[in-house]
Amino acid sequence: MKKKIGIVIISILLTLILVVLGYMGMKYIQKQKADKKLLEDIKSHYSEYVTLESANIYCKNEDKYEVCGTIENSTVMPLNSEEITTIQNQYFNIKNTNYFLFYTDVIPANKNEVTFPNYIDFNNNLHTKEETHLYQNGTLVMSFHQEMDFVIFYQDAENYYVKYLEQIFAIPKTENIEVIDNLNTEEVVAEQIPVLYFDNIETWKETDNGKEQIALLKEQGFYTVALSDYEAWFYGNVRLKDKAILLLSQSEGIVEEYSFYNKATSSISFSPTNSVSRVNSANMYQVKTTTTKEQFQTMLAGNPIIIPKQEQKVAVLNYHFFYNPDAGEACNENICLATSKFEEQLQYLKNNGYYTLTMTEFRDWMYGKINIPEKSVLLTIDDGAAGTGKHNGNKLIPLLEKYDLHATLFLITGWWSIENYRSPNLDIESHTNDMHTMYQNGAQLLVSSNEQVINDLNQSIAITKSKKAFCFPFYAYNSTAIRQVQEVGFELAFIGGNYKASRSNNKYMIPRYPIYKGITMEQFIHMIS
Repeated sequence: MKKKIGIVIISILLTLILVVLGYMGMKYIQKQKADKKLLEDIKSHYSEYVTLESANIYCKNEDKYEVCGTIENSTVMPLNSEEITTIQNQYFNIKNTNYFLFYTDVIPANKNEVTFPNYIDFNNNLHTKEETHLYQNGTLVMSFHQEMDFVIFYQDAENYYVKYLEQIFAIPKTENIEVIDNLNTEEVVAEQIPVLYFDNIETWKETDNGKEQIALLKEQGFYTVALSDYEAWFYGNVRLKDKAILLLSQSEGIVEEYSFYNKATSSISFSPTNSVSRVNSANMYQVKTTTTKEQFQTMLAGNPIIIPKQEQKVAVLNYHFFYNPDAGEACNENICLATSKFEEQLQYLKNNGYYTLTMTEFRDWMYGKINIPEKSVLLTIDDGAAGTGKHNGNKLIPLLEKYDLHATLFLITGWWSIENYRSPNLDIESHTNDMHTMYQNGAQLLVSSNEQVINDLNQSIAITKSKKAFCFPFYAYNSTAIRQVQEVGFELAFIGGNYKASRSNNKYMIPRYPIYKGITMEQFIHMIS
């Protein structure tokens, strides 16, 4: 009996063992199938490039993956090359970083084709503090919950731009960031760019001179930059490689591999000074069919073109007030000018190829630093009274902007706010701060103490932020006044005189033509011719 019971127990135990082994075998097979399926799923998500709408970014801390950032908007990310061999490979390493993406968050994608501009990195790094936010087209793309460092690739008024993950991202200048000097490159950058303007590229390229000049560009390794890249360089927002050149003409085109751009589409007004362009100084050379190889070589070297000729003279015109008699306005001053006459004069200048100088250009010409176009004039306006400002009739600025011509206002800075005269077409220089009064014993500037004059001139300089030029009130001056103007640092001073200015003039007694109410067009043309 006992023997039979033992046999039964053993049978039961064997049955249980077989059941357990069968169950374990089945579970093992199921796990193997699940692992195989999971591995195939992980592999199906992996690619050299992946896309994702929004997801977490992970950092690896020992054997744990912790969230350290987020993808906010759709983007394409490069991954490090790796072979997915086990189901433990569920976090994909973002290329050349210590960051990871979870496999279910990504979808295989094609490479994000990005064309990087031909710029040179700045020798400055950005260090973000606490949080890092990367934007594209004004939209937040990704955030990192930690500090990061980037090399500045280029910038504009609002953002720094960096190369990261084979893309370009913007970091707003309003972010909590620090800019640090760092030697990122020793590559030679363009400190100056020859800007060449061609009247007629179709005619020029067929001439022997034109063919010689194209050969020179090739021999010396010059490359053309786009107008937009030049503008960014001009404002100091990018660094360009050395041997950059900008070619301008009346219309866009290509001569061999060199691109020409229409200067009319530029936001910058180029000065035809036949000298090289630098940051914040938009000079240009004029290339004609008669330009020699030697002159062209001088342009490429960034040297001024000096053409021997008789001493050049410039008509400096002096206006005061503007009024519109057609609107019932009147002016009892002899130096008032009707707006219809002023516009007629501006039309004549524009239609007959006259170049209206900025005060910077006139000063540089007077000091022999640059050449200026043969048909150049300098328009000046004294005081800041009737019709000259946006608060007192606003006749001057709209007409200058309408014809895109330039003038200089000598403002009595203590009498009217300088903000009433702001315009890209109007320079503002000093006409004293509060010394524009005629006393019985003479002009206020000439009968005041040295201390009073110096203090007044310095107050005016503080408002205009310029020492380029000064205008004597009432055209009244003496040797003491000239010394005082020199002492505070003015580089030029203007008087009256009714004759043209030349480089041989005393730089503190520059003559001007007062423009009186009764001037005729014949008289005007005679002045400037």
